Parts: sequence; structure tokens; C-alpha cells
Amino acid sequence: MQQTKLLLNSIKQVLKIRGITYRDLAERMQISEASVKRLFSKHTVSLARLEEICNIVDLDFYELATLAKRNSEKPSRALSFEQECILAQDHKLMVFLYFIIHGWPLPYIIEEYDISASEATRMLVQLDRLGIIELHPENKFRLLISKNVLWHKKGPIWNTYLEKVTEDFMEHDFRHANERLLFTTGQFTRKSLDIIEKKLDDFIKTFNRLAEEDAGLPLKDRRSTGLFIAFRPWVFSLISGLRRIKRRDP
Repeated sequence: MQQTKLLLNSIKQVLKIRGITYRDLAERMQISEASVKRLFSKHTVSLARLEEICNIVDLDFYELATLAKRNSEKPSRALSFEQECILAQDHKLMVFLYFIIHGWPLPYIIEEYDISASEATRMLVQLDRLGIIELHPENKFRLLISKNVLWHKKGPIWNTYLEKVTEDFMEHDFRHANERLLFTTGQFTRKSLDIIEKKLDDFIKTFNRLAEEDAGLPLKDRRSTGLFIAFRPWVFSLISGLRRIKRRDP
């Protein structure tokens, strides 16, 4: 029952990301909407019915099993200082880790990027030795860290990549769909600043949670997305530069 629940919950993720409602699914399956809701709530489904749903949402069994497996695992360990140092010094290993923690299949990585099959195996072994993954036969592995642990503030990775990432990210006009660049200022009390900071923390948690939930979905349904937030008490230098310097009495 637990395995069936995981599979059905994973299908619900795919339905959400593709905008398919229970009513849409019911029409395609030629059953009532109530029957579809009961199927997902009772966690009872035959193999034939499961295959039918997968065909409707364009999801094969391997993709579904991968998504369900990722949903069942709760990695939480953060990178150690030593692990960060090694990754900061090996740019290709760092990029490879980015790929696999976001659920990119090895065949796709090898086909699309300058990483050979033997090199991918070598890097998997290296990540296993570092305690970042748990490597199994046939290059199967279990991730031992959460995917949003690569940017510890002031850590080795942060110090190595921050300037380049900031420059690369901001060199853009932000005029397309799902892009946003906003800038505004205000004057606030300490209490209001604390409220804004709390809301930003909540938003980051939502961002990371959704990234975790979507990680096992097929690549065709996902887009690599960056989020850049800066928040601090601040006065523009053109303004502060006009401030009169008050003379102190001797």
C-alpha cells in the first residue's frame, strides 16, 4: 500500500505540473471524476489502470519509479567544509554534482555535455568517497545531501563562484516570461524590517520545497531557474554623497 501511495502521489505531482485536472483525467479514462478521486484517495489501482494513467500524462514507468523513489528519500545532510573545498577546486565535478542532484539522467548528461561515460563513472566514485552519494552497482546511487546546500554563505563554494554567478545572472534584460527584475526602496521601522525578513525566509523555504518536489519529474517538464534576492538597510551613494558633513565643536 505504501508503494502504491508513493506512485499515486508522484502522479499527482505530474498532473499538477502539466495542468491536468481530475476531470480531464476522468474524461480521458472514460470514468467519472468521483472514481478518479476515489482512486487517488484510497490508493487502490491496478497495474493496467496505472499504465493507462501514465500513457495519458506521457510518463513511462521508469520516470514514475524514479520520481517515487526520490519522494521517498529525505536527504538532509549538508556539505562539510572539506567537501565544499574539493568541489570549489574541481569545477567539472561541481557541475556534474549539480546535474545529478537535480535528477538529470546519466545518459542525457553524457550525450549533451563534454562528459564521457568513463568520466561520469569516475566522478560518481569520487562523490561516493566524499560521502556525497552512496554508489550502487550499474552506477545507481542514493543522494546523501539535500539539493539546496551548495551555497553556504561565506563557504568555499560561495567565495569561489559568487562573483561569476552574480555577473552571469545579472547580464540579462529580464523581459521574457517567468522572468522578473524588481527594485524598490522604502523606510521602515525595525519591526517592519523583521516582518519583511521573515516573509523572505518563508519564500525561500517554498522555493526550495518546490525544487525538491519537482526534482524527479522528467527534464522536459522542468526549466533551470535562478533566484537572486538582496535585502539590507541601504542609502544610495549618490544620496549619501550629498549629505553635509557637520563640523564638530573643538
